[in-house]
Amino acid sequence: MPMRARSFPSISIAMTVASAAVLATSSTISGRHCAFGFGGFQCNSPFSGYGDMLLTGTLGALAVLIITVPIAAWRLIAWLRAR
Repeated sequence: MPMRARSFPSISIAMTVASAAVLATSSTISGRHCAFGFGGFQCNSPFSGYGDMLLTGTLGALAVLIITVPIAAWRLIAWLRAR
């Protein structure tokens, strides 16, 4: 059986970078323009009406980041060892 070289884990790293960018953007917007109140998670102008989407985006990106960081690190280490 012939040996195949491992390919660089570009997709895993790209997904990690993308989820980190989404997390940074949505958490920055949420921190500056939104707050919890009596009506739930509410945002001020220009993001009024998008509070739930920003909260979901922040929590979703955090969950994806928690999953993708170990996978990307493992694949990068495996790629480095195979070189």
